[in-house]
Amino acid sequence: MTKNTFSKNTNLFVIVFMSAVFASVGQEMSFEEYNPKSTLIVPGKEIKQAKFPFIDVHSHQRDMSVGKLTSLLKDMESLNEGIMVNLSGGSGASLKAKIDNINESFPNRFVVFANVDFSNVDGADWGREPHYN
Repeated sequence: MTKNTFSKNTNLFVIVFMSAVFASVGQEMSFEEYNPKSTLIVPGKEIKQAKFPFIDVHSHQRDMSVGKLTSLLKDMESLNEGIMVNLSGGSGASLKAKIDNINESFPNRFVVFANVDFSNVDGADWGREPHYN
């Protein structure tokens, strides 16, 4: 082995070794901590309200008490949001309470999806009868 070949092999080994060391020491950052600065610069003004009423088809509102609905409706009005679809309606008595609150307070402004209750899914009769909590 010549001195030149030895030097190349040594350099290659050092590069591979250091790459492995730095890869194993990599930085960890949670999603909440990741907040890159935007480099996008465009002319225009900030739009704070939709020109036409729109439907928010993906929200998760676990609290749909009358007080919370009143607060949500105020926010919806400021954005020109016509209808909010809540995908976290739950099931049983909780779902019924949410629907009752909507119908009594702000009908036609909220849509609530029911969620399957998987408690006792291993039971022999699960799926044969409706499960209401």
